[in-house]
Amino acid sequence: MSNGKKAIVMLLISAFLFAVTSVSTSATAAAKTLVVRKIVENGDDIKVGDDVIIGLQFKNPFKQAIPLQIVDRNVFGNNGLDIKCLEYTLPAKEESVFAYSDLIVPFKPGKYTLDAAKVTYTNPETGKREMVESNTLDIQVNANNSQPLGQQAQGITTIYQCNGTNIRSTSYSSSGSSFNIQIGSSTHSYGYSYGNEQQQSGGQQQESVEKRVTNNQISQNTGQLKRELEKEMQQQKEQEERIREELAKNSEFLKYDKQLRNAGFNQTPASFNMISQNYTQVTIPYRNESTGAERRIKVDYINGTIQNVTLESIPEQKEERGSLWWLLLLIPLVGAIATGWFILDKYLKKAGREEIQPQSIAVESAQSVDYVSEARRIIEEAEGLFMDGREKDAYEKISKAIRFYFSYKLGIERELLNSELMNALKGKADADTYSKVNECLDLCGMVEFAKYRANREDFNKIAEMAKWLIV
Repeated sequence: MSNGKKAIVMLLISAFLFAVTSVSTSATAAAKTLVVRKIVENGDDIKVGDDVIIGLQFKNPFKQAIPLQIVDRNVFGNNGLDIKCLEYTLPAKEESVFAYSDLIVPFKPGKYTLDAAKVTYTNPETGKREMVESNTLDIQVNANNSQPLGQQAQGITTIYQCNGTNIRSTSYSSSGSSFNIQIGSSTHSYGYSYGNEQQQSGGQQQESVEKRVTNNQISQNTGQLKRELEKEMQQQKEQEERIREELAKNSEFLKYDKQLRNAGFNQTPASFNMISQNYTQVTIPYRNESTGAERRIKVDYINGTIQNVTLESIPEQKEERGSLWWLLLLIPLVGAIATGWFILDKYLKKAGREEIQPQSIAVESAQSVDYVSEARRIIEEAEGLFMDGREKDAYEKISKAIRFYFSYKLGIERELLNSELMNALKGKADADTYSKVNECLDLCGMVEFAKYRANREDFNKIAEMAKWLIV
């Protein structure tokens, strides 16, 4: 083979290796995910009656705060937590530990296996909704002869603290009796139900003295617990009222509230998550009924003051787009290889007939892109598509125009996903611009994935909003 042929073969091989390396590098980047591990404090020597703390250890490769939803069940020794849903914002630290504030007190010795925790979140790099699981956890509870079990109330607490709803329901049992207490902080309601087992022997229904004493003790304990819960609920209600009063005077909260209401969002009931005696996390959700978009204002109430007021968007799930990512990435690679072999084959045939003369290769200099005019042209194209009855394509064009415009305005100059654009705009755009971009992309995405029915009024509104953004 001549030197010219060898050079072309080596060029194609190099191009192929470069493409494969690029795919490998992209795969490594796309493989970023949260890692979660279930842990127990002082797990080597747990006795009946001990206070046990269960926690989750996180490794966060994204270096930014991430909202999570946790599903976890930790029940052992006739006591524990059954977490149906719990919202938590993972800090931006690479490693952190989240410990459940409720202590678990085992009342029965034995060996137990705790289920894996399931954590759901939106990957900030892909915009895709993902779920990761922790390890299972084996726990050995040893007997404790000094711990009296007869008078201990044993219970399983079920928790649901997601989407503005905060419900705790605890089922207690003790010495053949049981009762359930449910607390819903969003409605400040609670209820009690009791059931006592009665022993019958030889057709007689008269209870023994021991049975009556035991039931009397449980009745006293239940009455005391009820009074304590009522007092706690009253204190919590008063604190929530104080927080609302403070929010009504907080300028930062009022600014975000006004911004959302002007954008068509309505406030829904707030949720209050008491982390400690002096620290309460407050979440105030908002929803735009016409577009289905959701936002929320999060506030920390620490030592009687409002702190850390933040406005957050709730990312939309984009499962379909994420599933095509690898296919779209491989298409250019396959095309490049096929084109290369076609050129090589054609060149080898021609080389058998004549010598190849050296040619000068002219490289056209890159022209600056008038991204404003191009983005507006795409919007005009979208308006034409909508008039032709191609609503889905029209909304897709609006989304493309916005992403194209800001890609060049921010100096990124490449195709961006919605989540990538919103992350890039953080700290670089004012709140009004950020909100309008997010609203446009949300509505376009819902139409694109058939989650929302297009109509002329909403399309005109989105088109005008896009024109306002592109200046």
